[in-house]
Amino acid sequence: MYSADFIKNYVKKIFHLQDTTDQEGTVNNINENIDLKGYNIWILICSAVLASIGLDVNSAAVIIGAMLISPLMSPILGVGLSFGINDKEMLTRSLRNLGMATFISLITAYIYFTITPLGDATAEILARTQPTLLDVMVAFFGGIAGIVSGSRKEKTNAIPGVAIATALMPPLCSAGFGLATGQLMIFAGAFYLFIINAIFISLSTYLVIKFLQFPLRQYMDVKTRKRVSRIMSFALLFVVIPSGYFLWEVYLKNKMNRQVQNIIINKISNDETEVLKWNQ
Repeated sequence: MYSADFIKNYVKKIFHLQDTTDQEGTVNNINENIDLKGYNIWILICSAVLASIGLDVNSAAVIIGAMLISPLMSPILGVGLSFGINDKEMLTRSLRNLGMATFISLITAYIYFTITPLGDATAEILARTQPTLLDVMVAFFGGIAGIVSGSRKEKTNAIPGVAIATALMPPLCSAGFGLATGQLMIFAGAFYLFIINAIFISLSTYLVIKFLQFPLRQYMDVKTRKRVSRIMSFALLFVVIPSGYFLWEVYLKNKMNRQVQNIIINKISNDETEVLKWNQ
C-alpha cells in the first residue's frame, strides 16, 4: 500500500507548475501587448468587421476567424496580472486600452450594421444575448487555461483555443447590432456577456498569478488589500446573479420542451396515428 505522504507528493508532482513558469517573460509579454496602437488597432477593426459579417450571415467559420485575430485578450490579461502583482500603472493602462478597444469595436459594429443590406437578428446574434452561469464557467476556466499556457517557459498551442472558447469580439459586435437596430435588449444581453468574459478572464488570471507567487511590484497594506477584496467580491456577485437567473430560465424552458416532446411521442403517436412534423 502507498503511504499518504507518497500519494500527496505524487499528486503535487503532477499538478506542480512553478518549475516551468517564466515569471519575468510572462509579465513582459503581457505588458508589451497591452497598448492598442498602430497595427493592433487595424487588427482590432478588421476583427470587429469580420465578426459582424459572420454574425450577419450566420457563419460560425467567419466568427471563429474573428475571435482568433482579435487583440482584446491582452488588456484583459493585463487587468488580472496588474491586480496579482499590484502594479497600479499597468492596471491604469490595461483599463484605458480595454475601454478604448471596447468603444472602437462597438462603433465598428454599429457602422457595419447600419449600412448592411441584411441586418436581421440571426441565430448567431441571438445566441449571445442571454448569458448564463455556464458562460461564467467558460470564461473562468478558459482564462485559467490561457494564463497557465501563456506563463510557460515552453509555449503551448492552447491560446487559440482559449480565444475561441471565451469569445470576446462576437458579443461586442452583437451589442453593436443592438445599438444599430434600436433593440436595446439585444444590446444589453450581448454586452453583459462581454462583461462576464472580461471580468472572469481577469479573475482567473489574478488567481493563477497569486498561485504561482509572482513577485509584487508594490507593497499593499492589509487595509487596502481588504478593501480591494470587498470591491471585487461585490462586483463578482453583481455580475453572476443575473446569469444564474438566466440559467434557471433555460432549465425551465428545456424541461417544458422535454415534457411536450414526451406527450407528442408517447401519447399522441400510436399504431393508428403518426406525427410527421411538429414545432413548438
